[in-house]
Amino acid sequence: KGFCVTMPYKEKILNYLDSLSPTAKECGNVNCVKIIRKEDTIKLQGYNTDAYGFEYSLLNQLFISNIQQAYILGSGGVSKTITHILNKHNIPSKVVSRNSKENQISYEELNQTFGDNSLFVNASPVGMHDLEKQIPNIDLTKINSTHQIFDLIYNPSPTLFMKVCKKKGATSIDGSQMLYQQAEKAWEIWQSK
Repeated sequence: KGFCVTMPYKEKILNYLDSLSPTAKECGNVNCVKIIRKEDTIKLQGYNTDAYGFEYSLLNQLFISNIQQAYILGSGGVSKTITHILNKHNIPSKVVSRNSKENQISYEELNQTFGDNSLFVNASPVGMHDLEKQIPNIDLTKINSTHQIFDLIYNPSPTLFMKVCKKKGATSIDGSQMLYQQAEKAWEIWQSK
């Protein structure tokens, strides 16, 4: 009754859908599609269950009251979802990518400005298989116990980024709980009438 979509298709799938849930509209990307069959017609409805999974982890695995600034490492489709949830909880955020442009800063700018009580969300492929020996280009000498790391990667886990930051006292979590929660939400959507 449905299927999931992953990178790099979360935005491209929008052109093939008949409707979007309110959250999917706000996030501008879809990772869950429900197939609706009525008589001889088939409609595809897009949802964003990543938002649910990210919010679950944010509220249950991190200390959101301590976050003064969040940095989303990577500017792909999921960065919009993360921005949406952080805005919902009044957590200021900035998207970080290799180059600065409208609504995003470069890693160089990040390294000059980030302070204590920052949350870093790795929404890039850096740390995944084939890139598992790489770390996002942030100044690791500044990382301390006031920082929180949410690496959306769940395989391999922990990532090298998580290991290094944990040694410096930072709270570090992976994306496994987010993955589980978004899948549960997708299943719920597919089973609903």
